[in-house]
Amino acid sequence: MLNSNCPTSSRLTPNDRVLFLDFDGVLHPDDVYRTRSGLVLRAPGQLMMHAGILVEILEDFPQVKISLSTSWVRILGYRRARAALPLELQALTVSSTWHSRMPKAPLEGYDMYSRYQQIRTAVTRAGLTNWIALDDDPFESWPDHDRRLIRTDSNLGLSSAPTQEELRFKLRASMGT
Repeated sequence: MLNSNCPTSSRLTPNDRVLFLDFDGVLHPDDVYRTRSGLVLRAPGQLMMHAGILVEILEDFPQVKISLSTSWVRILGYRRARAALPLELQALTVSSTWHSRMPKAPLEGYDMYSRYQQIRTAVTRAGLTNWIALDDDPFESWPDHDRRLIRTDSNLGLSSAPTQEELRFKLRASMGT
């Protein structure tokens, strides 16, 4: 079991092994809407319903740190988005691609970038060399030449056995065991 009490750095360093994590279409279906009562899943199941699968997979890769690449950070803020995860994943989560110091106006700066560009900016900022991304990438923004994306089905997310196997394979290949 992952140690949820282990202290983590809030900053990424070049030697870190990082998983950029999207929520919608990965940890639950991509049918989440913001309402007056909060974020609501309008598909069968519940929010974060596949998070336990990620916890199990990452047990074999304790050196992996998570950086949130989800719109939840932009909407709720980093702390609230991180708090939506199970404790085991919260303990591994150390950063996000969006930061509160970025412009908040829609369609300005960060919002103009594709998910791939958002992640690449964070990678460049931290000087990362060992990283992969888990995202449904519904707009197909990821270039074909970059094989670090594990693209999930927007409805199945991590419940898909082939997606789980691809994640394990890419974690072993790029990050070691």
